[in-house]
Amino acid sequence: MPVEESALVSAFEIHGLFGNKYLHVDLSGDQEDSPRGRRLSLLYGNNGSGKTTALKLLWHALSASGKQGHRSQIASTPFERFTIFLCGGDVITFTKTDGPVGDFKVAVTKNEKKAVEQFYKMLPDGTVTAVPSIREAQPSHQKPLFELDEMTPRHSAATAWEELSTELYVTLQTGIRRSGMEPDAYVDYLEKLSASPYMLADDRRIYGDDIDQVASRHRGRRAVDPESGGSSSHAGGVTAELAVAVQRASDMIQKMIINGNVSGSRGSNNVYLGILQKISQSTPREVDTETRARLNENLKEISRRTADYSKYGLMPKLHEESFLEVLGRTPDSRLDVAEEVLQPFVEAQVARLDALDPVAGLLATLTREIDRFFESSGKHVKYRSQTGVRVLSEDNESLSPENLSSGERQILLLLLNTVLARQNTRLFLIDEPELSLNVKWQRQLMGALMSLTEGTPVQFVVATHSIEVITGHRDSLAKVAPRKLGD
Repeated sequence: MPVEESALVSAFEIHGLFGNKYLHVDLSGDQEDSPRGRRLSLLYGNNGSGKTTALKLLWHALSASGKQGHRSQIASTPFERFTIFLCGGDVITFTKTDGPVGDFKVAVTKNEKKAVEQFYKMLPDGTVTAVPSIREAQPSHQKPLFELDEMTPRHSAATAWEELSTELYVTLQTGIRRSGMEPDAYVDYLEKLSASPYMLADDRRIYGDDIDQVASRHRGRRAVDPESGGSSSHAGGVTAELAVAVQRASDMIQKMIINGNVSGSRGSNNVYLGILQKISQSTPREVDTETRARLNENLKEISRRTADYSKYGLMPKLHEESFLEVLGRTPDSRLDVAEEVLQPFVEAQVARLDALDPVAGLLATLTREIDRFFESSGKHVKYRSQTGVRVLSEDNESLSPENLSSGERQILLLLLNTVLARQNTRLFLIDEPELSLNVKWQRQLMGALMSLTEGTPVQFVVATHSIEVITGHRDSLAKVAPRKLGD
């Protein structure tokens, strides 16, 4: 993921929502002149105004996978036209071609010029397939697919629909092959866009093209406490989702650590210490007092940084006392040799530390934000590379998800899924994040989500009814107030 902070969606509008409503939602606020857009938008409005429907449409519209039913959901959602305005200037328009439910086309314009056009046909079984053109799906010279004369024996309705579906599918695929088009031009566009949106629904399930298979695998096994070896129950709902989120967050952080390339750091300290000891016993030649001060400062700085990282098990702490003691016994005339030996070590340590900076910063933010929510109960969170993310009691006993309150489970689920989002998506859609959270936690929530994604392009679009959430972020409000067409 790029680190530049840049939002993805600046606005969206829906014509003919539920048959007769028009809805326009601005997600850019007072930053219309900025291509970066706004990273947090709070959708607020009356019950039934369309907030959840809008979130689902955004998720399905910007997700590329052909295995999640995204195009089928768009076909079955009643609207006439759905338009998404991207901060980069692209405009994506979904237009139903035969009533509010069913066939539709997608057009993408860049600089007011059509860049992509793709048609979709809804089959009788509810699935949707891409076609060159809905009107040209069946070649004109062919006999109609379902034409029966008076002498033809009548089939049952079920058999007729099955035959129609099969023959139509074959015809559509033949048309696609003859056209020479790519199988799905819009999916190709989405793959290049790399939005990969996540959606945390009101059932507290996290949905995303790249996580569904992994999440299902985790849900199918028990969540094991790495400290005790015991397993939690097969509890469903938020508890099960939290167990999945804990495992996935731990896996993701572990990958970040591996990418930091900390291998070999444990043995390097003793190697260089032995070299220094040999140098300290050699014959003096010249004096350089500035070199000594510089080496001492470099070693102390590395020691300080490794102490911070060792809290998470990212790398061992450098105990600079042994190095400084040997340097203290090294004659000034031999310090130039000592510097030549130590410089590769210092550079290697700094390189490892710099590579681990992103994960160390993330862990510091994650543990700080969770502990702010848990401080009243005495619980706290800890991360170690060997055991992953764990919640501990006041007595430092490891707690499984079912040992937490409903509010604690909800907040952990939100924060851990936000950690996952910062690495994998540009758009995080959340429906009613305030569920089960007390007033104080509702006030803190948006700030925590933004802190966890600082320096990333993750954009939050959040549907909420919480006065505490709304009043704390007035500059992020996006009113959802549909009006009747023609008003």
